[in-house]
This record gives sequence, C-alpha cells and structure tokens, in this order.
Amino acid sequence: MNTEISTQSIYQGYTLLIVDDNPTNLGVLTDYLEEQGFEILSAEDGYMGLKIAQLAQPNMILLDVMMPGIDGFETCRRLKADNKTQDIPVIFMTALESTKDKVNGFKVGGVDYVTKPVQQEEVLARISTHLRLQELTHKLVQSEKMASLGRLVAGFAHELNTPLGVAIGGASMLQGKAKKINQLLEQEEVDVDELLSALDIIDKGSDLTLSNLKRAANLVTSFKRTAVDQTSDEVRSFQVKEVINDIVNTLHSRFKKTDIDIQVDCPNDFKIKSLPGALEQILTNLLMNSLIHGFNEGKNAGVIKIKVQLDGEYLHLEYYDNGLGIVSENLEKIFEPFFTTNRAHGGSGLGMYICYNLITTQLHGTISCESTEGFGVLFKIDYPI
Repeated sequence: MNTEISTQSIYQGYTLLIVDDNPTNLGVLTDYLEEQGFEILSAEDGYMGLKIAQLAQPNMILLDVMMPGIDGFETCRRLKADNKTQDIPVIFMTALESTKDKVNGFKVGGVDYVTKPVQQEEVLARISTHLRLQELTHKLVQSEKMASLGRLVAGFAHELNTPLGVAIGGASMLQGKAKKINQLLEQEEVDVDELLSALDIIDKGSDLTLSNLKRAANLVTSFKRTAVDQTSDEVRSFQVKEVINDIVNTLHSRFKKTDIDIQVDCPNDFKIKSLPGALEQILTNLLMNSLIHGFNEGKNAGVIKIKVQLDGEYLHLEYYDNGLGIVSENLEKIFEPFFTTNRAHGGSGLGMYICYNLITTQLHGTISCESTEGFGVLFKIDYPI
C-alpha cells in the first residue's frame, strides 16, 4: 500500500496523451498508467490526437504508428511542425521492427520506440526516463538563463566602476579646490589669477563629475530594464532600438578589449508590443556567441551588424558577424540542445538552443542561420508583433 502511494506521488501532475486506434490497447494502457498517478488523455486517430495535443499540451505523447487516416509518422511530423506542440516528446508504439521504420520514426521527431504487444512495465520505464530528461533539460536551460543574467551583472558592475571612480575622484578634487578658495578669500589680498584658475578647475571638474554620474545613471537604468525583462514573461510596449542599445551597453565591458565594431540599424521610433526579455536574451546569446566562437583564435577584430525592420506584421531581425563562421557539418546542429564546439572551455551548448526555443515557442517566430566557414555568420529572425 505504501509503495503504491509513493509511486503515484511521483507521477501525479503529469499528463500523457495516448493515440491508438485499438480500443483494447487504449483501455489497458489507460488503466495501468492512471494507477501510476498520470492524468490520461486519449485519441483514436491522428487528427484527434493533434487537436488534443494543441489544446491540452500534455507532458508526453504515446503514439501508435499504424492508424487509419494519417499514420503515426505523419502525425508526429505535424506535431513537430507546430510551435505549440513541437517540444512534446513522442514515444512510438508499433509492431514494426525493421531498422528502416525505426530510423524513420526518429527522423520525424520521435524520442523512443515501444514494440507491440506493449509491456506495461517497459512503457512506464521509458516514460519515466524521458520525463527525467525533459526536466533535466528544463533545469539546464533555466540555469543557462540565470548564467546569462549573471554575465550581464558582472559586465554591469565592471562597467559601472569606471564612471563612479571618475565621479568620486572629481568630487574629491572639487572639495579640495573649494577649501583652497576659502583660504584665498581669507587672505587680505586675494590672488585673482589663482582664484580664477581654481574656479576654472571647479567648473571643468563639475562637468566631468556630472557627465560620469549621468553615464552611471544610464547604465543603472539600462541594466534595471534588462534584468527585470529577462526574469519576467510580461508583454509590454517598448522601443526596439532602446532594448538593443541596453544590451550592447551592458555587454560593453566584454567587447571593449577587442576591435569589434557593433553597429545597430533600427528606426528610432520602432515600437512594438511583445516580450522584451525574450529579445534581450536572444541578442545576449548571439553577441556572446560571436565573441566566444566568431572572434576567437586570435581574431579579435571585425564587425557585428544588427539590422531590424518591420516586414508587414512581423519584426524582421538580421544579425551578422564577419567572424570565423561555422563549418558546414555543424550548421544543421547549432540549434540542438547541448551541441557545442567549446565544451573543453566550459561551453554548455544551450545558448543557441535557448534562442531557438524563445523564438519558436514564446515569440511564435522562426530563425535560420547561413554561414560559410571563414566568412562569418548571418542569423535571420522573424516573429509577429
């Protein structure tokens, strides 16, 4: 009795969708998995399975291959082509045992296979494994997001030290000159030239102190907006160029030791209602990707161009750097989770995966990449505003 309660508590809160045209298979699996604590949704064909998946957003889908109408492979292909359902893991259930059929299933986006007649314990074990993988990936993505924010914090603190240091030095100098003027005025005969010189220094010192304090205030404002946006999923109206400049300013300390010129081409009055935090996270990852991968191995000079324009009801963003580019065999892998060519130096392989996820799931858009090794990289991003 205690074992059953413990088992159920593990899977409570998880929703599974079972798509199978055989009522007997459907009933047996449903009863067994409900006993384990899962909430079960069911469909007897691919069309109904697609509709339920869109509406209910289950944690996982068990999908029969041989079905009337559209088969399991086509159902899975359509699930993966839909932004709302593309990240739901699909486990195929089939009597087909050929390697070709299994490879076809993986090609259309399945994560695993269960051979019919289905063994209940095997199904549970495979479901449990992929749920753990899904949770681990989610935790790693969240960890990478916080690490990205941490890099912004470090860059912000480093960047803020300079204007504050100058302002403190200027204030100290102004204090010294004020005392000097008091001493001059206490004399019976005031040295006019010395007094005018001190006043001139105070005037220039005040301008220097004020300009650096304004710079520090602008940095704080930029960072505050960025930090709030990146930890929030709130939709709000914002100036696109302002958001881009905030990111560039916050990451300035990471680029200032290089000869990389960051150019922003965006209308000043381009205002949209969307998720500024998602856009900031995407740009942060793209900029850091250029710095780490595009301009390494002694190449620390070049240009990064960020161009934004309105294309109908879509924001169209092009991100280009003339760095080292991407080798052809890696081009198709860059949006895959955990893929990195920099693992030896601590690369997580999640930066571009996060970009892809944010664009396709949160912003309901698309991203593509064009690159030739040695000739830089071009990312094209489109999402509705």
